[in-house]
Amino acid sequence: MSLRKEDGFTLNELLVVILLSGILITTLFTFTSTTVNNFLRLQAEGLANSKLADGSFRVSRVLRGTNFIESANDDQITAYAYFSPQDAYTSKISYYLNVPQDKLMADVTPMTADYPIGTVIVAQEKTVVIMEGFLKRAGQPTFKYFSSTSAQIPSPVSDLQSIKNISINLYSKIYLSNNQKFASSSVTVNLRNRKTNL
Repeated sequence: MSLRKEDGFTLNELLVVILLSGILITTLFTFTSTTVNNFLRLQAEGLANSKLADGSFRVSRVLRGTNFIESANDDQITAYAYFSPQDAYTSKISYYLNVPQDKLMADVTPMTADYPIGTVIVAQEKTVVIMEGFLKRAGQPTFKYFSSTSAQIPSPVSDLQSIKNISINLYSKIYLSNNQKFASSSVTVNLRNRKTNL
């Protein structure tokens, strides 16, 4: 009578294999998760900065060619300027934050001729979203105003003719982050009153 040797794994061998597999899978998961989270964070920061750059460019381009400022305070400015390079005449443009303060808006009303000769065409007024995902920070004004000597003018501005420079300060919450994480952009423009600056 012959004894036949049975092939297979012992319980100890199976436990070692399971333990090693678990360590390998945990390490792989941690590495993959960290890499994906870093990628998403960089993508979110890039998107926030892109929104800020676009919003800053759009507002500064218009305000640079302002003919006349009608009102100016921390989070709103109404001025007469060319909203688009294709415009034949200036428009009445009011930049402001919407009620939840998560969007920078602009009400644009075309005119029959350049300010101060023309009159506004109220029937053609349009509202444009300049920037989505705006983050309103307490104590941080969207617009700051400066005189010819670079002194900051208190808001709301009473002497509108004294405004020579406007600082546009935009903030955006970074997606997938806590409320403390945000991106910011600040651009200061000189008022030149020339359409060619568009």
